[in-house]
Amino acid sequence: MAYEVPALGTAGQVYTAAAHNIIVEDVRNLAGQGVAATGGTETTITDQGFTWKVHTFTSSGTLTVTAAGIVELLVVGGGGGAAAGNATLSSAGGAGGGGGGVFHYERYLVTATGITVTIGAGGAGGSTNAVGGGVTGSNSVFGSLTASGGGGGGRGDMAPDPVTDGSAGGSGGGSNAGLGGLGTLGQGHSGASSGAGGSGGGGGGGARGSGDTSPPGTGPNGGNGGASFQSFISGVWSGYGGGGGGGATSTTGSVGGLGGLGSGGTGGTRAGGTGNAGTVNTGGGGGGAGARVTGPFAGGAGGSGIVIVRYVTA
Repeated sequence: MAYEVPALGTAGQVYTAAAHNIIVEDVRNLAGQGVAATGGTETTITDQGFTWKVHTFTSSGTLTVTAAGIVELLVVGGGGGAAAGNATLSSAGGAGGGGGGVFHYERYLVTATGITVTIGAGGAGGSTNAVGGGVTGSNSVFGSLTASGGGGGGRGDMAPDPVTDGSAGGSGGGSNAGLGGLGTLGQGHSGASSGAGGSGGGGGGGARGSGDTSPPGTGPNGGNGGASFQSFISGVWSGYGGGGGGGATSTTGSVGGLGGLGSGGTGGTRAGGTGNAGTVNTGGGGGGAGARVTGPFAGGAGGSGIVIVRYVTA
C-alpha cells in the first residue's frame, strides 16, 4: 500500500502524526518513501513486512542523499570511561562511566545533500589513583545534530587522593563519595551520587535511566548502570547508551554493578578488579574497577558511538 508523504520542509524537521494527519499505525510504513542515499555500511533488512535500506556508520564519513524524504535516525555519542578502583585507605570501588547521548527519530527529514557524520570515541578509563577518574566520551554528529559523549566516572577515596565528582555528558558519570554527573536534557540521565568513601562505585547514567548507588548506598557492591535505549533499527535488537556499572570494594565477596543492557560495561569485582569496557559502537559507559589492596585496577573504557539511518524501499 502506498502512503502520501507530507510536503517537504526544512532539513532536519521531525514529523509527528498529529501535525501531519498521519495514522500512528502507518508511521513506519510512511518512512522513507522515495529516499535514495549512499554512505556507511549499506545493508537491507525486512521489518514488519517492509524492506528497509540501512546505512550504518561506525566510523566518520558522509551520507550522500540524492533523493529527499523521511528516514528513521539513531545518533549515539561515545560512552564515558570509568574510574579506577582505589587501593589506598578507603579501598573504594571506581564509579561507572555514563552512556553516550542518544537521539532517535522515527520520522526525520533529509534533503538532497551530503550530510557529515562524525562518530565519537569512547573515553579512556582511569588507570591509577592519581588520575583515577574516567574520561568523558567524544560527541557523535549527524549534520546539525550532536549527541554528547557520556560523562567520565568519578574517583572516590579519602586523602591523599581527593574525591572527584562524575562528569556531565550525554548521560552523567557515576561517583563514589561525590556527586554524580548530570545528563544532557533529551539525551540521557544522571550518574549516581554514591555513599561515603569505601563504598562500591556508583553506576553511570544511561539513555533511559539514572545510575544506581551502591546498595544500600554505602554497601560493598557496585551500583548498576542506567538503562540503555533498545532499538531494532539495525535489524537486530540492540542496546545503546547504557551506563557502566560501579566497581566493588575490597570486601570479600563483593561484586560490581551491571551495565545497561547490551551496552554498558559491568563493574569489576574484588577478585578480578579491572572494569569491563562499554560495548563498541553502542556508546556504552565503561564499568568501574573493583578495589583491592594490591591494586589499583583500571576502569573500563567507554564504547564508541554510532549513527544508523534507514528507510523503506519496498
